[in-house]
Amino acid sequence: MAVVGQVSKVSRYLTPRCISDRCSSSLSAAHMMNENSRFGILGGGLAGLTSAYYLSKRLPESSQIIVWEKADRFGGWVQSSRVDDQTNGGSFVFESGPRSVRPKGLAGLISLELIRDLKLLDSVIVIPKTHPSAKNRYIYTKHGLQKLPSSVFSLITSIYKRPISLIPRALLTDLLHTTGKSRTRCIDDESIHEFIARRFGGGIGEELVSGMVHGIYAGDYKKLSVKSSLFKSVWEMEREYGGVLKGLRSSDKRQHSTDSNDEEKLRKTLDGKPLHDLINSSVWGLKGGLETLIVALREWLGRKPNVILKSAESIQSVDISPDSPSKVITSCGVYEHIDHLISALPPQILHSCLGPSLQDRLQFLTANPSVTVGVVNLAYRSARRINPIPPAFGYLIPASIGADLNPHRVLGVVFDSDMMPGVEERVGGEEVTKLTVMLGGHYYSTQLEPIPTTDQLITQACQTIKNQLGIAQDPFYAQAQIQKDCIPQYLVGHHQRMRELHRLLKSLNLSLVGSGYSGVGLNDVVKSAKDSVENLVNNGCSSGLEIFDT
Repeated sequence: MAVVGQVSKVSRYLTPRCISDRCSSSLSAAHMMNENSRFGILGGGLAGLTSAYYLSKRLPESSQIIVWEKADRFGGWVQSSRVDDQTNGGSFVFESGPRSVRPKGLAGLISLELIRDLKLLDSVIVIPKTHPSAKNRYIYTKHGLQKLPSSVFSLITSIYKRPISLIPRALLTDLLHTTGKSRTRCIDDESIHEFIARRFGGGIGEELVSGMVHGIYAGDYKKLSVKSSLFKSVWEMEREYGGVLKGLRSSDKRQHSTDSNDEEKLRKTLDGKPLHDLINSSVWGLKGGLETLIVALREWLGRKPNVILKSAESIQSVDISPDSPSKVITSCGVYEHIDHLISALPPQILHSCLGPSLQDRLQFLTANPSVTVGVVNLAYRSARRINPIPPAFGYLIPASIGADLNPHRVLGVVFDSDMMPGVEERVGGEEVTKLTVMLGGHYYSTQLEPIPTTDQLITQACQTIKNQLGIAQDPFYAQAQIQKDCIPQYLVGHHQRMRELHRLLKSLNLSLVGSGYSGVGLNDVVKSAKDSVENLVNNGCSSGLEIFDT
């Protein structure tokens, strides 16, 4: 549903102090650098650790930074596990969370800068744009797997095959605009489905776009905000140029001047062949899995005298006041005199830790749900390639595929051995083929049945691989994880709600970072942490949501 000039339900809380252009927090930038300043970071996932990293680099060693994590490990959803084969010797690596990173835009460069500064360049696996997994991606259709076009030639050769045949038709619809009507200025947001249907006509959303949304957000494209998704740029092209193709063809290229300038400056500092190859690659990963980054961050922070890392210690409550230091109560004790808090917790978890007054004031923290994803890693032994599909990234399953062809609500399958080779995947001299099956997401949010157990997930994943890929062989090793509430769902109106939340937070010593706000990808999370810390140190305050103040 489109958002048409809605008035916020919490607008009554917006006092002049809150909506001032200046920070109304009691801290000043000078006080922020005070040798006795004390900072608390709620959550020890990637967002929390990178926030501590950037803070420690900017603050004097006499300051104190405390990171609380409820689990017995740090890293959050970045989870890599090494499996030892007791039969044949050797080992291989499974990823239960993200497994590759795109070096795209300013956020991508910030992640590369972090990798360089942590001295991880020797561990980087570069996947060039010419690699088969970069060029070969598939969508599952009623007739089996269909390769998505990676060039104009491949588009022409697939022109009569659905859903590829829908692409030129959609582009023509956009150019001529024979269906739907242009967006009026009063529409501030709409769902991805509404935008695609209005701009490109029917069919392509259900058969193609919904699959892309499954792969990134594990979400329902009929509910997610287009303005806060990967389609934001094309949505803005329509506003500026009246059409997407017109925007792409325009010689007056759209530019975000601040990001463009910052990107150019950062790019100049990332010189040398390894970084040049990385910047121009399709994706990159790390030997041993992406948790190698978490290990490096932990080791770096562990050497800093002003950083205290506390695992297996959950947040019970947080007392935040505009005019006095904050207090944090955990499962292990009470921490007082916290000058500034950075929350890397999921928004709804943070909301549950606040007092009644702040819960009411910051109710937008509960506006977006999160989805649960079942992740099943499978390993097959084979002296030859067992996957009938040529080397590829994998395939996605769109919403158009019903329960008859996709009974277990699989979102997509990643061909790990193809898309990220070189992550120690040989066992006893034999070749190992690794696949990852992702299930559930938004489907689990609407089904009446309980979420499957890990054993059930493994059975469902193996059945899916046999039915959709024709691999009759059973895996010699399988593991499953239920990643509960792992991906936030930015519903329609997300940008407007975050803008309101940003204004409300100006009066509090609290910053928000992580995937719950300005992007669900690894690059987004790292950038949000760095931006928040820079604003905090330079200006004496930061909501973490400054990007929405437009």
